[in-house]
Amino acid sequence: MEESILNWLLEDANPEVKLRTLKEALKLAEADERVVECKKQLLASKTYERGLNKLRKPKNWDKYDALFAFAEWGLTRSDIGKDIDDEVFGLIEATDFKMLCGEPLLLRNLVKLGYYEEPVVKNEIEKLLALIQADGGWQCVSTNKKINDPNKSHKSCIKYTVEFLLLVAELHLQGRIMPCEEALVHYFTKRNIFYRTDDMKTPVFDVMLGTFYPSDPIKIGAQNIVYALRALGCDPKSQAMQEGYKVLSRHKLENGRYLLTDSKSVQAFKAGNVGEENKWITLYAYMAQE
Repeated sequence: MEESILNWLLEDANPEVKLRTLKEALKLAEADERVVECKKQLLASKTYERGLNKLRKPKNWDKYDALFAFAEWGLTRSDIGKDIDDEVFGLIEATDFKMLCGEPLLLRNLVKLGYYEEPVVKNEIEKLLALIQADGGWQCVSTNKKINDPNKSHKSCIKYTVEFLLLVAELHLQGRIMPCEEALVHYFTKRNIFYRTDDMKTPVFDVMLGTFYPSDPIKIGAQNIVYALRALGCDPKSQAMQEGYKVLSRHKLENGRYLLTDSKSVQAFKAGNVGEENKWITLYAYMAQE
């Protein structure tokens, strides 16, 4: 990563991006003085205050978005304190993790926040990962029979499987190697990440070729997908990863920064404007190439 790009990501104006950059791009330890100081800055910011307010709202999806935000910013449960534990275990009790298609992403966020060793979280992850299908993916969980008739066999749902990719990648980054890794990686590499196996020029879903962010359970951008595959050890010189970098390069500006191509109308947190250069997309894109 060029120094000018790194300096942009480390600007004090966005302590949430700065913290994630320090911890994961520069790989500084939690006890490093720069990390400690950045955390203090973030925890005192309006950005964090908005996230905490969202966590305390009564609706489960507000809590879900808040947990995603804290995880993306590089915070942990110990940084946030007792408030987050009460909300996390309350959310689990209220939903049993079953938040429509969003369970694997919720689990990824909980792992990133430091909840893996909690038996209720660890057991749920083991149970879900054991449901991997023969093709290396996971089946749609919709209860709508028009979409997912339980009496008919179905191929895996790639949107749902992308969430598992992010979950397993996060576990791997924390030194927890899952038995499903090889099959899951092959699920994506056999299709050059984004494409139909019967037509390697047609994406399974167009959203995968853009830089959608912040991630939504059924909308995850190329920057997160390619980063997760790289985290799982995919060779940067492989055909699949080269295709991933090719897709990301479409969104790279002359100054080396990357564009945000799409987002929800109401973002999980303020991550930037569609059609403009974006620090989050840039950070993921460069980490995916390391």
